[in-house]
Amino acid sequence: MTMNGGSVEIAQPSRPDKESETARPTRLPRPRLLLALITAIAVLGGMAGLGTLTWFDHQATLSEWNANLRLSARLVESHARAAHSAAHANLGMVVGRVASRPLAALKDSRKDREWLDSVLAELPYAIAIAIHDERGDPILAADRLGLFVANAAHRDHFALPLAQPGRTVMSAVVTGRGDQGRVVIFSRAIQDESGRTRGVAEIAIKTDYFIDFYRDMQPEPGSIFLVSRLDGGMVARYPMPDATFTRFDTAKAPFTQFAKGPSGVYRSTSVVDGVERLVAYRNLPDLEMVVTSGMPTEVVFREWSVRTRRNVLLFVAAMALLLTLAAITGESLRHEARLLATGERRTRELTTALAEKDVLFQEVHHRVKNNLQVISSLLTMQSLHVTDEKVKATLKDALDRIHSMGLVHQTLYERNLASNVDLGTYFGKLAEALAGSYSTTPGGVTVEVEVEGTLDLERAVPLGMLANEVLSNALKHAFSDGRRGTIWVTLVREAGEWHFTVRDNGVGMPDKPGRGIGIGLIRALSRQLGGRSHIFVDEGTVVSVTFPA
Repeated sequence: MTMNGGSVEIAQPSRPDKESETARPTRLPRPRLLLALITAIAVLGGMAGLGTLTWFDHQATLSEWNANLRLSARLVESHARAAHSAAHANLGMVVGRVASRPLAALKDSRKDREWLDSVLAELPYAIAIAIHDERGDPILAADRLGLFVANAAHRDHFALPLAQPGRTVMSAVVTGRGDQGRVVIFSRAIQDESGRTRGVAEIAIKTDYFIDFYRDMQPEPGSIFLVSRLDGGMVARYPMPDATFTRFDTAKAPFTQFAKGPSGVYRSTSVVDGVERLVAYRNLPDLEMVVTSGMPTEVVFREWSVRTRRNVLLFVAAMALLLTLAAITGESLRHEARLLATGERRTRELTTALAEKDVLFQEVHHRVKNNLQVISSLLTMQSLHVTDEKVKATLKDALDRIHSMGLVHQTLYERNLASNVDLGTYFGKLAEALAGSYSTTPGGVTVEVEVEGTLDLERAVPLGMLANEVLSNALKHAFSDGRRGTIWVTLVREAGEWHFTVRDNGVGMPDKPGRGIGIGLIRALSRQLGGRSHIFVDEGTVVSVTFPA
């Protein structure tokens, strides 16, 4: 602030007004919806993962059993080929022995019968060896139970080798006599040196030859092994069906599957026992046979089913835990939302109450300022009727003090503050008012104000009165001889204390101050602020007051 010959100019640093709005905390949008979305994604992802794992495990199980059943089918093939090879070799010996001899001469040949008995004794599971002429009549046989006593002209085991001379043919299963059970007959045409067919040689073996081998493999319950002719005639099966079932329909399963390739694996329900199985097959066109190895799908996927049930249980447990945690989290979010809503409601209520309080404070400040203005006006009117200069000076001092108090409430009212006084604005107006009041002083006096900060109303009033007293004294007495000078008013906050100083470069304080109330008022107001005051001369008068922040 600069005052020169009654002209006053005040420069104050600009200060932002009180913020009208308070920033609201940012919240995630719809946290419960986000939680539900995350939970749904987790559940669906878990289901997708479980489904994928189950599918891959299923495919791996299927692939493993495909390999095992293919290997088992090869074992069945090897066993069938071994039986065929043994029968082919023994029938070759029989054909070689009788091919060049008249077959009729064999009927009464004891030597040939004994030879057949010795051959039969060397063949495990073999129960009969016989020779039939080209008409099917029996010529010679090692056959204790009479399996080959009848004419065989209409039997497959006789007709088939005649149609394929030079080859050993395996018949479909045949019901034996007595305790023979069921048998399979290997037969081969007898040809002389000219190639003319003269009859058929046959070897009958029990189907136990196949069944015992399959049983020794210790198959799983429900497993099957099958050797069948390509025309549908069943050679052997484990387990054997009842005696009425001897032939398959080649137009239906499983022969429709066999026709798809030389080997493969398929899944179907058996026409024999109605059990669904996974079956590996191998076609043997050189023997006119097909072999299979099958396993019930219940057994194939038994361990897979156990693993799947275990995984499903673990998944269900995990999902139950997830949903439980989600429910707990959701309830926590709901609780937090209720708390937040309550907090927001209370904040609004407090904001409303604070606004009402501010309005009330503004009204109080306004009325106090008006009341002080009325008092000031009364004193001013009274001073107009007073002729004594000392009384006028006393009234003027009182008016300045009242004005300093009123200015505090005016600052609060104009700055829309409830209880904290903007010290920069207040000291600027106070200096301006006092400079204008003492502007008739000859010469020029510069007042520099460096004040920032705010102070509560309880301490702002005594501080204002203190500033009014010190600044008034400086304006009245420091430059009474008409000299030019400067008054510095500063208020700074350091180390938890306020430091208020008024310094001038005037005539200085006399050795014996007058008996006015100025110095006493300064010290009393300092004590009211809880501080301490110092008054000394340093190229002018210096008044320093320090009080707690």
